[in-house]
Amino acid sequence: MIKAYPHIDQGSGYVQISRLPLDQALRLKDWLPQTSFIKLKSDDLVMEDCIQYSEYEYWFDFLYTEQDKEAEFEI
Repeated sequence: MIKAYPHIDQGSGYVQISRLPLDQALRLKDWLPQTSFIKLKSDDLVMEDCIQYSEYEYWFDFLYTEQDKEAEFEI
């Protein structure tokens, strides 16, 4: 379980879902409402699968890691 670092652009931290480990990307996309996605433009590239780092961090710290802890103790 590796927590991603934020990409910083114009003072705002974000993560791009497609750059996360596959397991995280799939779980996070299932959890997020569509309104959480932001579109960022960098040079000539438009990234449509980004979210604020704070949303990713909350999900990772309180939901993703808790799911893994629960799975460790299931019999």
